[in-house]
Amino acid sequence: MTFLDDVKRFGKNLRDKGKDVLEITKINSQISAEKDKIRELYYKIGEEVYKAYSAGESTINDEACAQIKEIEEKIKELNAKVLELKNATLCPNCGTELAKEVVYCSKCGTKIGE
Repeated sequence: MTFLDDVKRFGKNLRDKGKDVLEITKINSQISAEKDKIRELYYKIGEEVYKAYSAGESTINDEACAQIKEIEEKIKELNAKVLELKNATLCPNCGTELAKEVVYCSKCGTKIGE
C-alpha cells in the first residue's frame, strides 16, 4: 500500500504545485500591471516637466528638456525631407499628408498653398 500512498502524495503535490504556479503567474501579472501604472505616471510627470520648460519655466531638468527640443527639431527636419522625397506637403489645418499639386485638403477642405 505504500506505493499507492506515495503515488497519491505525489499527485497531491503536483496538484498543489500547479495551483502555486497559477497563483504565482497571477501575482506576477498584477506586479507587471502595477509597474505599468508607475511607468505611465513617470511619463505624465516627464510630460508636465517638459510642458513647463516649453512655457519658459525653469526646471531641474532643463538640460534633458533642451535635448528633447533638439531631437524634436531634428525629427521635423527629417519629416520635411521625407515629404520632399514624396513630393508631398502637409495640410496647415489638420496635418494630413497631401500631394503638392492638390488645391484643397481632402480631409478638412482647407485651401492649400497661397
